[in-house]
Amino acid sequence: MAHVTSDGQITKIDGLVCEERALATLLSAHPEPDWPGLVERALSVGAHGLVTMGLDVGLGEVREQVRREVEEATGQAEARVAAMLEAARLAYQEQLDPEVRSSLLSRSLRDFHRWQEAFFSGMDVDQAGSIGGRLVTRLEGLVGRGGTLESQLAAALDPATDGSALARLRDEVVAEIRQLRDAVHVDLGKRTEAEMGTRKGFEFEDTVEERVRAWAAGIGGCVVERTSTTGGALGREALVGDVVVELPDGGRIVLEVKNVSRIGLGGNGILAELDRAMANRRADAAICVSAGDAYPAEVGSFGVYGARILAVDEGPLLDVALRVASLQLAARPANADAVDRAALLDQLDRIGQLAKRFSSTKRTLTEAQNSIELAKDGLDCLRSDLVDLTEAAAGQLRGIEAA
Repeated sequence: MAHVTSDGQITKIDGLVCEERALATLLSAHPEPDWPGLVERALSVGAHGLVTMGLDVGLGEVREQVRREVEEATGQAEARVAAMLEAARLAYQEQLDPEVRSSLLSRSLRDFHRWQEAFFSGMDVDQAGSIGGRLVTRLEGLVGRGGTLESQLAAALDPATDGSALARLRDEVVAEIRQLRDAVHVDLGKRTEAEMGTRKGFEFEDTVEERVRAWAAGIGGCVVERTSTTGGALGREALVGDVVVELPDGGRIVLEVKNVSRIGLGGNGILAELDRAMANRRADAAICVSAGDAYPAEVGSFGVYGARILAVDEGPLLDVALRVASLQLAARPANADAVDRAALLDQLDRIGQLAKRFSSTKRTLTEAQNSIELAKDGLDCLRSDLVDLTEAAAGQLRGIEAA
């Protein structure tokens, strides 16, 4: 049930529910924002009718009066909607109906057709003076037979014309081929030289390996391994360390074999390389054996740098280097109780000095041998001259005796 209050001027109705179909029809003909005003108007009309007609007027008369009011309002709304639809239809015909010649769309279509005809007429290549005709004429002059492009291409592609594109291309190709040929010859020469150097290196490694195995056989209980082509602890590609000698007490000596003209010492030179060789082959001492006198002058033919030993020649100095390395390993802290360290260090110092004297003496003998060879060649020449002079003198004597 609705709750109604009034102060004589304003009436409030809460919870009003109306099942009047005429009121629903009235509201459906108007936008929802207009509904409060329409309901207020309907109540006002109904209330006014009740007041003017008396409170004893029957509900049927009130309902009839409300129905007439609602129908009148509905008719007015329908009339307004019909007027709006008619105005929209007339506006559509005036502006957008292509069948009406005076409409905006009809005029636009006629203008577009006129522009289209003018455009295609101007692009007609068969019509003299048109844009398309002039364009085709210019293209014929450029790319047609005997045109500018053909003559320029003929000149550019003529290999007999100096400075032409094809002549320059030919010269560039010939120059590239010559450079390639020279590069191939240089590469072949380098590869041949490298192969010769590699072969010399392997041959020297063979000699060193044979000498090391002979030395190890004299010691007894050693294991010698050629490792120049296998990776080590630093990786599969790490080949540093050519020969490894494992001593009876478990100590390991790695040898790096060199057959080059010059060997650097400091920085990333041979000492650092020997450190890498010891790490790669898990060795405790390292020896570099050089086929020739390739070390710096301060090294000479034999030098000891801690656990790293440098030696020239695969002969006696290699034996000395192996012996020094084995003595150094014997003097390690693990064996300190069994070794007189001071005496051993004194022996190592004497070995180093003797090795240097050996190297110096060998160099002197080599120089003396060279001098002897020169003297021998001179004596041979002198002997030949003496024989010739003797035969000449004997011939003269025989001639005198015959006379």
